[in-house]
Amino acid sequence: MAETQPDDAKSQPSQPAVEVLRYLLRQLATGPVIGLVSVLAVFILLFAIKGELEELRNFLGVENLQVLVFQITPKAVVVLAMLMIMVTGGIDLSVGSVVALVTVVTMVGYRFAYAQTGSAAAATLYAVAAGIGTGGLCGLTNGLVITRLKVSPFVTTLGMMSVARGVAYWLAERRAVSFGASPKPDWVATLSETFPEGTLFNPGAWSVVPLAIFTAVLLKASVLGRHAYAIGSNEDTARLCGVPIARTKFVIYALAGLLTGWAGVLLFTQVHGDPSGSVGLELDVIAAAVIGGASLGGGQGGVGGVLLGVLILGVLNNGVIKFHLPVETQYILSGVIIIANTAVSRWRKRE
Repeated sequence: MAETQPDDAKSQPSQPAVEVLRYLLRQLATGPVIGLVSVLAVFILLFAIKGELEELRNFLGVENLQVLVFQITPKAVVVLAMLMIMVTGGIDLSVGSVVALVTVVTMVGYRFAYAQTGSAAAATLYAVAAGIGTGGLCGLTNGLVITRLKVSPFVTTLGMMSVARGVAYWLAERRAVSFGASPKPDWVATLSETFPEGTLFNPGAWSVVPLAIFTAVLLKASVLGRHAYAIGSNEDTARLCGVPIARTKFVIYALAGLLTGWAGVLLFTQVHGDPSGSVGLELDVIAAAVIGGASLGGGQGGVGGVLLGVLILGVLNNGVIKFHLPVETQYILSGVIIIANTAVSRWRKRE
C-alpha cells in the first residue's frame, strides 16, 4: 500500500521552485534596483506626507515619464560608451566636450551642405555623418594616444576635454549656432518632441534600445568583450594569456567615440550648436555607471545596471524639481546613492 505524504510536506514548495525564487530575489536585490526603488519611495513618501496627491499623480504619470526619458536619452547613449571604456579599466573625461563639439559640427555641417546643395536631405546626411564621425575621430585619437604613446586614459581624455571644447568654441565663433537661413528639417523636430503622437517616446529614445542590445552582445558574447573584461580584471594576466591589449583598447575607444557622436546628434536636435553645453556630463555619466555597478578599477559592469544608474539620477533630478527642493539636495542625495550602492555591491560580491 502506497505511503501518503503528510499534509505539511504537501504544502511545502518543491526544492527547484525555492531555488528559482531565491535566484530571482538575488537578481532583484542589486544595487541599481534597490537604488531606484529607494529613490521612488522617498519622493512618494514626501509627496504623501505633504499631502500633495495631485503632484504625486503627476510625478508617477505617463507625461512625466516621457519628460524624464526625453531628458536622459543622450546620457543613456553616453553611459553605454563609458561602460565599454570602464570595463577595460579606463575612463573618458572628454565626453561632455566631445558631445558639445558634435552639436556644433552637426549644425555647421548642415548649414554648409544646405548652402551648397539646397537639399535638406543631402544636408542631413552630411551633417549626421560629420557629427558621428567627429565623435569617432575623438575616440580614435584617444585610443591612439593611450595605446601608442602610452599616456594614461585619465591624462589623455583630460587633454581631449580641453581640445574638443576649444575647437567647438572656435568653429562656433564663441556663440551658439542656429539654423539661420537654412530650413529646420523635419527629423530634428521629430527627435526633439517630448510628447510624440502615436508612440510613447520619440525615435531618439527608442534608438537606445538597439544600441543597448549591441553593447550587451559586444561585451558579453564576443571575443572583443571577453578581452575587454580580461584587461580590466588584470591587464598583466591578460597579456600573458595572449590578449591583444593595444588593439582591444583602440577598438573600444573608437566604438565609444561613435556612440558619443550619436549622443551629440541627439542633443543637437534639442540645443542645436552649443559650444558651451554638456559641461559636467562626464561626471554625471561616470556617477551613473558607478551606481549601475561598473567599477573604476575595470572588469565589472553591465548594460542593464548602467542604464538603471542613468534612470536613478534622472528620477532624482526630476523629483527634486517636482518637489521644489533646493538644488544642493540633489547633489547630496546623489553622493549618498553612489556610496550606498557601492557598499551594497561589495557586500553582494563578498556573499
